[in-house]
Amino acid sequence: MKKNLTRLMSMVAIASMIFLGVSCENESSNLKDGKAQIQFKLTDAPSLEYDEVNIDIQGVSVGIGDHFYDGPDSVKLQWIDLEMTDPGLYNLLDFRNGETVMLAGSYIPVGKISQVRLLLGPNSNVVVDGVTYPLTTPSANTSGLKFNLHETLEADMMYSFTIDFDASRSVVKAGNGNNRKFILKPVIRTFADAFGGTIKGVVLPAEANPFVQLIKGTDTLISLPDLNGRFLFPGLAEGNYELTVISADTLGYGDSLITAVPVVKGQITDLDTIKLVK
Repeated sequence: MKKNLTRLMSMVAIASMIFLGVSCENESSNLKDGKAQIQFKLTDAPSLEYDEVNIDIQGVSVGIGDHFYDGPDSVKLQWIDLEMTDPGLYNLLDFRNGETVMLAGSYIPVGKISQVRLLLGPNSNVVVDGVTYPLTTPSANTSGLKFNLHETLEADMMYSFTIDFDASRSVVKAGNGNNRKFILKPVIRTFADAFGGTIKGVVLPAEANPFVQLIKGTDTLISLPDLNGRFLFPGLAEGNYELTVISADTLGYGDSLITAVPVVKGQITDLDTIKLVK
């Protein structure tokens, strides 16, 4: 896996991209009149370097108003705290390849959401080679970690979003040896559960220790297959993607490239089994 990491970092200069969308269901029997129901789930783009990336999430709130407000105008937002399912530490590496965990949800007034804020506690940490290190969050403890999400909420509708927290790109290393430090600079994309399309497949054999790289233009996503070789890329914008399976080169398995993989909104592109050969 260390070889994988070296090849990954040398091959890819990854740009941050946020996908936005909305999942709506007419759930009038479960909703409160005049309000919208909103919920947020958490998932992760996998890391090849860390044993654990534990984020101390203590709260989730949304900034809402009668218009979309960004930058200096965000002071006009009304911040509404959502009900947290379970405040505390979340190991991001537990939620990959489509696995999610419910973070928070509530009934809130209708209006236009401009931002989401995660309130982080002081106990975030990373585990590297069995050693636990504090994960510094410079400003998020007090003001909260904010990111944009523009969506109009309507009464008697349900909205479900997934926060994709990219562990490997969100942790910045500083110092070395006994002075080793880790700083959290979050890279997040947010998508609605019913937004875009999905690419999935299986990579074999597992002993190749592969990771899967998905590219569209200048943007890149990574998936680390599970023990059965399964990988998943949800919440993708429509278009054609280039998919590369990259193996641990020490074992002699070759890489595999698939060009023009189509993504259609609301559909799953199943690549079936990709077999790597020596």
